[in-house]
Amino acid sequence: MKYVKRNALAGRSFESFAQLESHLAGWMRQADERRHGTTHETPLMRFERAERTALQPLPFRALPVREKRLKRRVAHDALVDVETVRYSVPHRLVREHVDVAIGEDEVRIYFGAELVASHVRAREPYVHVTRPEHYEGLWRREPSPMVPPAPDVTLREYGRALSDYAAVVGGES
Repeated sequence: MKYVKRNALAGRSFESFAQLESHLAGWMRQADERRHGTTHETPLMRFERAERTALQPLPFRALPVREKRLKRRVAHDALVDVETVRYSVPHRLVREHVDVAIGEDEVRIYFGAELVASHVRAREPYVHVTRPEHYEGLWRREPSPMVPPAPDVTLREYGRALSDYAAVVGGES
């Protein structure tokens, strides 16, 4: 990069990206034909002699990644961030450091040697993957709400009783 910056770009300005690309294409042809001071060969000759035969084709499919390991700190909402996805852990681990093992289809979270959470790996960014048991005991259960008794339509605490309106609508006074 230093060679390109100092030799191809230094002191030059370009009116457009297309003009920059055109300049670099011509400069690369020129640089590939220049005899190198250390090797006393042009880069093209050296590539053909020493490097082309060593190159092998890339595999047809990408090589599988066995597992990636990360360290994370559990946030106040009992979630850890992994590649823009947030996974839950037991709430007792808030502010603790955990190890995350990312497999092809699974995310496992360890606290020390203990496996504390396991989730199916999410591929959609910015989603939350949670398990209800990670939050158990965190909130008190609310008692079931009481059903209020039916209002007494004869009471006048809110103004007129419904019977007064029924009399007006029905024509009674």
